[in-house]
Amino acid sequence: MIVSKWTKVEVRALRSAALRLTQEQFAERTGFQVATIRKWERATADKPVRNDSASALDTELARLTDEQRARFRAEINDVREAATSLIRRLPTSAADDSLDRDMSDQRGAAEIEVDVKRREFGILMGAAFLAPAGDTDTVPPRIGVADARRLNDFAAYLGRREQDIGGASLVETAVQALETAKHLLDTCAFSVEAGREFIRATSELATIAGWLAYDSDLYPLARRCYADAFSLANQAGDDPLTVHVCMNAALLAVSRLRNEEANPHRALNLAGRARQLARGHAHEPSRIHALIATREAQAYGVLGDRAAYRKAIATAWREFDFAVDHESREDCPPWLRFVNATEIRYHEARAHGRLGEHAKSADLFDGLALEHAGARNSASYRAGSATALAKIGDVQTAVDQGISVLADLEGAVSSTRILRRLESVRAAAEGRSEEFTTRFDELAERVVTA
Repeated sequence: MIVSKWTKVEVRALRSAALRLTQEQFAERTGFQVATIRKWERATADKPVRNDSASALDTELARLTDEQRARFRAEINDVREAATSLIRRLPTSAADDSLDRDMSDQRGAAEIEVDVKRREFGILMGAAFLAPAGDTDTVPPRIGVADARRLNDFAAYLGRREQDIGGASLVETAVQALETAKHLLDTCAFSVEAGREFIRATSELATIAGWLAYDSDLYPLARRCYADAFSLANQAGDDPLTVHVCMNAALLAVSRLRNEEANPHRALNLAGRARQLARGHAHEPSRIHALIATREAQAYGVLGDRAAYRKAIATAWREFDFAVDHESREDCPPWLRFVNATEIRYHEARAHGRLGEHAKSADLFDGLALEHAGARNSASYRAGSATALAKIGDVQTAVDQGISVLADLEGAVSSTRILRRLESVRAAAEGRSEEFTTRFDELAERVVTA
């Protein structure tokens, strides 16, 4: 097998699929620095790996066994299949319940996963922009209930993947899908029931896209996604969905982005609205009231109101304890099932940090149970711990904790927000840990140039 152009797809297929090596192991095998391997794995068709580097990769490819070569070829084929636009077809009759078409998947090899729901959703998206504009004699394509289910399943798929790999590698896919779904609503025909279900699914997708943008530090984009989500949830008359949007938007409101100030009053307003809507339903889960209280705790932390914070966090624990005793986790909406003791403790620790009580924050972070947390959540928790440790002057422990987070961010987890949370550790590590500062700076550079 000959590779005429080495891009990130071929490099990752060689290292990860064929040889099954880490970046560090592959660097040692080829005689190059780890930073060079990372650079190769960002190569594009316009800027492929060249010269001696390409020759080294050619040599490694030639040394593959038959089994390794088969894995390399299979990985390349999977990527090509996912990245190629398939034939798009309009429905043959208005009676068709679903749109039968495919979309191209433009994600790189690291983000490609063979997933039935993703592929089913691809069928829906493919012909989204085939809807005619201004041609009143042409019957528009038709949305069915099955299409709404595909869209909803795809939003759920993004939510599950975000728990594993963070939002930065998924946000572009989510936003493109959101724009496509909105275009379908504007141009397609549908029954009342199908339209209502598709609007709900699009609102859920907008909520997830907003969260992914938030995790990517793209705050203006997150706000636009949440605005879409609120509008669509209102059109669908879906109060629980509006509560979901309120919870995500509230967390965005208490976050700071360098030159932007947090807006805790906005967060409190959203939390109050969520509580009002939740209490309008006979069977609202206690977990939603626990989550609402954590958002209020964060807001009061930003405001420096210790008494209000203590009341809010006590409410969060009380509601959660009630949920544990009287409420099945499976009976909650999927987006609410992540609320557990570790999540509440995390918000408690974060709020103490906002109040300037960094020793208490560090102590709470130290008690977090990470064994059942998703990869992205685990990295976020440890980044918070490292930050608190740096604030109290325990720089070495902060650096050790921070390095474990950097390892995740160099590997499977992609979250600009988590990296930014380590900035205080980076400042404390200056002149004390070359390893941490170098690895942090390399990741920060990748974020800027991505």
